[in-house]
Amino acid sequence: MNKYRREVSIEILVGLFMFTVLITLGVFTIVLSSEKIWKESYQYEFVFSEISGLREGDNVYVRGLNVGRVKQTDLEEGHVRVYVTLDAPLYLRQGYIIDVVDSSMLGGKKLKIYEGPDGAPELGESMTILGAKPVDMIEELARVIGGFQAVIDAVNSGKGTLGKLLKDETIHKNMATISEDLMRIMDRIESGEGSLGQLLVADDGQLYADGKIFMANLRIISQNLADGKGTLGKMMFSSVDDNSYDDLQTTLANIRSITQSINEGEGTLGRLVRDAKLYDETTLLIEDVRAAVDDLREASPITSFGSVLFGAF
Repeated sequence: MNKYRREVSIEILVGLFMFTVLITLGVFTIVLSSEKIWKESYQYEFVFSEISGLREGDNVYVRGLNVGRVKQTDLEEGHVRVYVTLDAPLYLRQGYIIDVVDSSMLGGKKLKIYEGPDGAPELGESMTILGAKPVDMIEELARVIGGFQAVIDAVNSGKGTLGKLLKDETIHKNMATISEDLMRIMDRIESGEGSLGQLLVADDGQLYADGKIFMANLRIISQNLADGKGTLGKMMFSSVDDNSYDDLQTTLANIRSITQSINEGEGTLGRLVRDAKLYDETTLLIEDVRAAVDDLREASPITSFGSVLFGAF
């Protein structure tokens, strides 16, 4: 009897242990899968032309926050339907973007949702939500590498400026000649030949002395200007009682008066500028003078011939 009771106790303990293990596994499964059993969820359906490897269980992000997961993907004729479960409702507006992007550099995908600009009209409940065509980074990288390879092939074949620089012997020779010419110029400068060479390597101190004299002269000129000496100094620093400032003001006023008179059509020059009739008459007069000159030029051979003919008699 005691042996039977012991066996029953062991079986009960084993059963309780297995039950506890199953409960623990269930809790861990729910926690690891991030499923919220008692929280309200929202179901949405998106239509893509392709999803670039998006799978069930991949995360869904809105404004950088993980708000749900991909529940199901169905392939249909010409498109793919993606069903997602979100923890919060979506308020999509015109201009929304639903894109499949890389989850990390190591691979994986995630669904990124941009609800649309603020203030845009919201979408109707019966509208089909379209997803953007995903960009495959591997394909883009392969395309970039292919472009680089095409450039390298063109350079190797001598095409383009860089290819000619690398393959054309004439350009190489010209570059070598230019380099030799530059070396000769540098040698001449170092030896003190020419104006630049004398400026750089002259050690007699004359250049330094000339520079000091030049700076001293500039200092004297600026001091004279500051003291109001000379015509320019008087114009810059003349007092109120000085006549030069008044003369300048009077001259400018006269010039302003003359230009105003011309603009108003006063005087001969003003009439020439403003009077259209006088302009037309002047134009006709110039045309008549030009015609008279042309007539004289055409009649000069006849006059010369007549003079010679009648001069003989």
